[in-house]
Amino acid sequence: MSILFKEVQNNLVWFIWNLFAKSLKLCFVLFTFNLFCDKVQVVNRKGKILLMKYDRLQEILKQLNNTGSVKVTDLSKRLNVTEETIRKDLATLEKEKKLKRVRGGAYQPKTLDKEVPVLLRETMFKEEKQIMANKCLKFIEDGDSIALDSSTTSLSIAALLNRTTLKITVISNSLDIANVLKDHKSIKLIIIGGNFRNVTHSFIGVNAQAVISRYLIDKAFISSSGISLHIGPTDYSEEESLIRKQFLQQSEQNFLVVDHTKFDFRTIHLIDDFSHISTIITDQKPSKEWIEFFQSNNMQLIY
Repeated sequence: MSILFKEVQNNLVWFIWNLFAKSLKLCFVLFTFNLFCDKVQVVNRKGKILLMKYDRLQEILKQLNNTGSVKVTDLSKRLNVTEETIRKDLATLEKEKKLKRVRGGAYQPKTLDKEVPVLLRETMFKEEKQIMANKCLKFIEDGDSIALDSSTTSLSIAALLNRTTLKITVISNSLDIANVLKDHKSIKLIIIGGNFRNVTHSFIGVNAQAVISRYLIDKAFISSSGISLHIGPTDYSEEESLIRKQFLQQSEQNFLVVDHTKFDFRTIHLIDDFSHISTIITDQKPSKEWIEFFQSNNMQLIY
């Protein structure tokens, strides 16, 4: 009996050891595969090369170095992978502090200029900007002179104006707005020159401020990077904040157009206090604290 038991015990030990050995072999194979698969190229059914993760990350970094920003949709088409795969790749690179992710893409923030590039901002909250732009359009009438800053929210307003027959004057420091309205027959377009800022496609500087100071404007529509209670709207860029402040000072009626993500968010450069703002236009109902603040300061709130 003891001999039989010992034989069974030996067989069980051998079985467990053999299973353990096979498991180690499988783990080694999987480890080796994961280690080198990122550098393998695969061809799909359409004959297009599918880059593995390592190569995709290198391609993304290469484009970032060339352009400063990338879009998820563009990368998905270019690299022949799903948008979800691209988002995971961008998350990997963000963990390595090689980029900053935003809705719809990513960019390389400069040391001093943290603003999201205009090509990316155009893809962010497009529906919300369209809603706010439609609200702004209701305040614009024939004969008005209006100021539009270099924000993508103002660009949405310009796109709507381009579809109207309004006879107005538009003053802006935005190259993109100039391109949208340049062929409109009944809109007089005044573009403020100055130093060109590539990240926002806008003109800034003391010369631009001096030119704005020569105009008397009926209505100004500006946006900001954030708005802080009891402080005012703020901006990432000092130069852009000064341009926006100049628009506010030269305008009789001022509209601050910001989506819900800008509330209770503060950046480094103050544009102006709320005393120069007459109307707040946003996409969602703000908090009770904000509503009471606007009421106490006689500011109209549109949402």
